[in-house]
Amino acid sequence: MMRDLFEKEVKKEERLFLSLCSQEDKQKVTQKIPMTFHDYLRITCIISNLRLFDYEVKIGERFPKYHEMKEEMLKRHEDILREYPDYYKDEDFDKKEQNWLLEFCSQMPDTCLQKKYAKKFGLKTQEKA
Repeated sequence: MMRDLFEKEVKKEERLFLSLCSQEDKQKVTQKIPMTFHDYLRITCIISNLRLFDYEVKIGERFPKYHEMKEEMLKRHEDILREYPDYYKDEDFDKKEQNWLLEFCSQMPDTCLQKKYAKKFGLKTQEKA
């Protein structure tokens, strides 16, 4: 019963993500072309910022090796942050995330959607002259 509800929500969230993402990302998440660990980090960052939490779980299940690698990376980051609280700031993690989100928005074919999601993500976009 709970699994059915989860799967129903996953399908809904997946449809939304696939309607917004690039053709290449669509092929990666559906396993038609290979995904790299970097792709996995970027895509899960976007999915998380879209608040598609059930779909994010499903992507982790679909790519268990990368999910495990990400968990290990986050544990290492926790250790680093204890000793070096400015680690994320100094390594420009925010800028990397902002760039991924901007890139995601800019590839959307509809400018209204681009603006809607840029606003949702709290991004400062460049207005085209």
